[in-house]
Amino acid sequence: MMSNGSGFFHNVFDSIAQFAQQQLNEHRMRQERLALLHDEIERVVDASEPRIRLIGDYAARLADPVEASLAYGERLLRRLPPALTLSRRAWVQDPRVNAFFATADNLGALLGSNPQLQEFFATGARECFALLLMVMREQESFSTGLEGEMLVRDVRRVTVSFSAHQLLFPVASERALRQELKQRMLSYLAGCALARINQLRDCRGDLEEQRRQLQAQLNALRGQARGLPLLTSTDADERRQASLTQRLSQVEQDLADARSRLGSLDDYLEQVRQVLSQSATLLQLEPLVMRLNRLGVKLADDSPEPGATLNLIRLSACGEQRISLLVRFCAEDLPAPDPTWL
Repeated sequence: MMSNGSGFFHNVFDSIAQFAQQQLNEHRMRQERLALLHDEIERVVDASEPRIRLIGDYAARLADPVEASLAYGERLLRRLPPALTLSRRAWVQDPRVNAFFATADNLGALLGSNPQLQEFFATGARECFALLLMVMREQESFSTGLEGEMLVRDVRRVTVSFSAHQLLFPVASERALRQELKQRMLSYLAGCALARINQLRDCRGDLEEQRRQLQAQLNALRGQARGLPLLTSTDADERRQASLTQRLSQVEQDLADARSRLGSLDDYLEQVRQVLSQSATLLQLEPLVMRLNRLGVKLADDSPEPGATLNLIRLSACGEQRISLLVRFCAEDLPAPDPTWL
């Protein structure tokens, strides 16, 4: 019996020791994960609401949405093809570069007028990688054209053009550029969280002002009724007072809802978490395929007219859309700064 009792207690202590070790291992893994995500979490907090650092476990509560946002950014970046070379030779030989810039001089102007590129190559670098953003426009017109062997009038044609070119985030390698873009995407989402918080603050302020005005109008109306009721239209005043009371009730209800969304630092943290969870809605990259001739006219897939197929990526963010691609160019492709380009 003593032996059986000793075995029982031994098994119990063994189970307790195993459970404690498991808990210790899980705690260590959580700490290691937080250490890996530390810089990204702090970047989000800095760009959204720094006061949430006053919450003891803010980092642990942000770990999942931050990690999910980073993973989403990775998936988006994998959709971007390898960097496209920009040069005067590429403008002649590559239909994509030719489509993006009306002339080789336009390309030179973009490279030569960018102060960030001037600073980058001033360090002695020989090659640069950057993000190119462009606005794409489609313009419809009608002209005479061939359909088979017949000359046909009023043929619909769509001309595609690219403008508002921007070169951003120059770095020394494509790998560094993709890493920079991943961090920029996370910062963008944190900025969306800040915009959401500010929107809620503004909404709360507007509702507080509406409540103040409605209360002032009600107090004035009630004061008139108490002072000289015979000089006013009782029925009209009662209807107006009922209307003001109803509006005030609705405003107070809306205000209570608005305050509940930002009533504490936990609410601010929750707003950041919610925005990060909407990464796929706030930031999108979608493929766009089209066939263009040398003049930028869109061609049907079965058109016999010579043309090139362009595989593009359209970036959607902040309600705006831009054609987005990675580009590379060498120091010798950078013309001397020209004041006429600035």
